[in-house]
Amino acid sequence: MTYNKNIDIMKGISILFVVIIHSLKDDTLRSIGGPFFILQAVPVFLIISGYNHSQSYTRSGIVSLKDFYRPAMMTRKFYRLLPIALIIYAFQAIITPDGRSFFFYLIGHGGFGGYYISIMIQAIFLLPLLYWFSRKTAPLVMLGVSFIFNLGYEYAFYVWEFPSYLYRLLVFRYLFALALGVWYFFDQNYSYTKKLTVVAAFFSACYLVGVHYFEWPVPFYSFGTSWRGQNPLSFFYALWLFHLGLTHFSPSSFNKIKEPLVFIGKRSYAIFIVQMIYFWLLSRHIEWPEYYFLLDLIVSCTLGVGLYYLDNRFISGKLKAYI
Repeated sequence: MTYNKNIDIMKGISILFVVIIHSLKDDTLRSIGGPFFILQAVPVFLIISGYNHSQSYTRSGIVSLKDFYRPAMMTRKFYRLLPIALIIYAFQAIITPDGRSFFFYLIGHGGFGGYYISIMIQAIFLLPLLYWFSRKTAPLVMLGVSFIFNLGYEYAFYVWEFPSYLYRLLVFRYLFALALGVWYFFDQNYSYTKKLTVVAAFFSACYLVGVHYFEWPVPFYSFGTSWRGQNPLSFFYALWLFHLGLTHFSPSSFNKIKEPLVFIGKRSYAIFIVQMIYFWLLSRHIEWPEYYFLLDLIVSCTLGVGLYYLDNRFISGKLKAYI
């Protein structure tokens, strides 16, 4: 299992799309076909996470649940994720004049992707179960169970009208996306995998057209939120994008566009943190026109790269020496 630059290219493209999502209005995104590429950024990130974690577990030779949840293993996962996020949440709580607490931001109420960190923290605990289940039964069985569970989660929130903040914070709304990454890692070399991915992606694309452009009444909670079209019925389309990126970016012909994307992809989490606080500050003080999206990209990427180096030098980098 060698390093694949294509994954970093996909992460680079996806984080740019995350910034654009927060720059442009929903109508603008629909008018440029955003549901088919820009709005797929988070599902693609979750699929990448499932794939990368599975690759890491296999490389480490981990087979038992006890080994997955060793304190040392969990700590290594958390130090890459939490330190700079906690600093940003504390900053939000300190400068907010309405007295909202640190906990308010910790659970993702700050907006502009604040929920994602909560999702990823839970994914650290959930992904070992998906991986272990795949090895104990079969990856396709794990995928089917995850699909049914994720659909049930969507439908339960729709029927019982649970609060939206709870829906957005729980990892189970993206369970099937994580499961797709794990499944693809195990079964990517089987002949049926590509066929299933393409056929299922076609139906997912039809679903995206229906819910975004024809207002199909779908009995899922996500349909009534800003995550319309992000549920198990659409995630196969995101998997198809991941499949294309993994298999069709040539590793031997990186040009002046691909290498910057690799650079950005390696720093995508820091860029995400910066864009979260950047758009939060803008929303509190001015009405920011969407045609400034290029400036949003430049600011988010520049400051994100700076935060990445500061984190490695003074925060996570220091913590790593003690883990």
